[in-house]
Amino acid sequence: MKNLLKLTAGELARLVRYKILPVSLVTSVIWIVLFLYLPENEALEVAPLLIIVDVTVMSVLLLGASHHLEKQEGTIKTMMVMPVTLGQILAAKTASSMILALESAAVTSAALFFIHKISFNYAVLFLFVLIAAAAHAAIGFALSLKSRDFTGMLVLLVGYMFLFTIPSFLFNIGLIDEKYEWLLMLSPSHSASRLIISAVTGNFDAVLTVTGSLYLAILTAALFKFAVYPGFKDNAIRG
Repeated sequence: MKNLLKLTAGELARLVRYKILPVSLVTSVIWIVLFLYLPENEALEVAPLLIIVDVTVMSVLLLGASHHLEKQEGTIKTMMVMPVTLGQILAAKTASSMILALESAAVTSAALFFIHKISFNYAVLFLFVLIAAAAHAAIGFALSLKSRDFTGMLVLLVGYMFLFTIPSFLFNIGLIDEKYEWLLMLSPSHSASRLIISAVTGNFDAVLTVTGSLYLAILTAALFKFAVYPGFKDNAIRG
């Protein structure tokens, strides 16, 4: 646990050095400014979508940026010779990504409360954010490890968004019929979207909520075991 805490602190320090954490904070400030100009009902409709973007797309993007910057500096090779396990290294990187997602959700929630006096079940929201962020950290790792550089990772991310994120967005704005939601639940983005929207609005569908949570947890475990762990090890050896 002590090693994990030190590694996580080091990851957060790198996120500051790479300007990734400041960029995340600036994004959150943009959301706050947006809420200042939106009426209460529109702010409540937009808030979960903003959190979803930060937890899904931004998490993948920022983790990919961090990975390729570390690769350029040779930081990953240095980590591999430290007295820590590869599992601890990946856990620390995932934890730092989850902290970024929590920061965004916390700032958005605070803005809603102080600007529009809107409150909801924060414990449930933060739990769902953690579940979704862990899954998208795994996805971010998988995309980064499959790309040679950050530009290649962006190409893969755009492809991922066309397949999984955009259909979920179209569903949320009513352009895809509700009867297709079970099919959309195969999308990690939509499962995360379903969890976060239910936490903010308080409208829970028990079956979809449990299904989405289990699916994201299983997907996270599978990606780390079969794609991220072996891929990261091979990537670190090759440099």
